[in-house]
Amino acid sequence: MKTIQYFNFKNSLAALNFYEQHLGAANIHRVGGDDEMFKDMPEEYQVDGDFTMHATFEILGQTFYCSDTWKNKKIDNSGAIVTFTFDYNNEDERQQAVTFFENAINGGCVATMELGQTEWSPLYGMFNDPFGVTWMISAEE
Repeated sequence: MKTIQYFNFKNSLAALNFYEQHLGAANIHRVGGDDEMFKDMPEEYQVDGDFTMHATFEILGQTFYCSDTWKNKKIDNSGAIVTFTFDYNNEDERQQAVTFFENAINGGCVATMELGQTEWSPLYGMFNDPFGVTWMISAEE
């Protein structure tokens, strides 16, 4: 058994595009509201192709799910936090973490704690993305 973070967004297409461009999201699979499987839904539940019924994507090898909020209602994701932990002594993992953080900040995310050494981690940082999600990087020795 495992756990997978599931996000709801007012506009999943915008989030998926941002995550792909700036957080390195890959293997994006999206089911829009116009998918054939929804053709027989009652009219009041019909949505257009821009509406994301369900999507999956990977960042740093981890899987995430998302969908749009019903009728694209605004949602506050400020409580959603994702933490990536990695082996500080593994140079490849450390570089992936640094690159991920730098790309996020260069892409428009806001650092709430700059990437650096803390009392609890040799390399730790936090940032918020434009969709209200907080992302953390935390090295373990």
